[in-house]
Amino acid sequence: MTQVAERSKPVGAREEQQVSALVFHLGRELRTALDRRLTSHGLTSQQAALILLSRLLHEPNPNKMAERLGTDTAGMTRLIDRLEKKGLIFRKTSPEDRRSIVIVLGPKSKHMLPRLIPEFRHVEDSVLDGFR
Repeated sequence: MTQVAERSKPVGAREEQQVSALVFHLGRELRTALDRRLTSHGLTSQQAALILLSRLLHEPNPNKMAERLGTDTAGMTRLIDRLEKKGLIFRKTSPEDRRSIVIVLGPKSKHMLPRLIPEFRHVEDSVLDGFR
């Protein structure tokens, strides 16, 4: 069989499982490396991601953020509780809909933001270096 014909074969279930396993492994490696790197800031990778996401979204509410962070509402509540206890974020009634809340960054997290972005980039660069 020619190389072109070999490459155009449909991907089988086994190959799909291998790709899924590699993606899962890569995600786990990124989280582990980020967690190690962020301990000096007193944060986990998910906590830091929530802070960064709060900065990026307009009117960040827990439901939107839970979906983006890949967690459920109970996990999101725990995450927000921990960051609120540290004084990094606050819950505030939404000005657009008084029935819902939005997440507001506290002064501590605003000072921390410029240091978090380079931490994420450093880990991405080191973990993904072999793919470039």
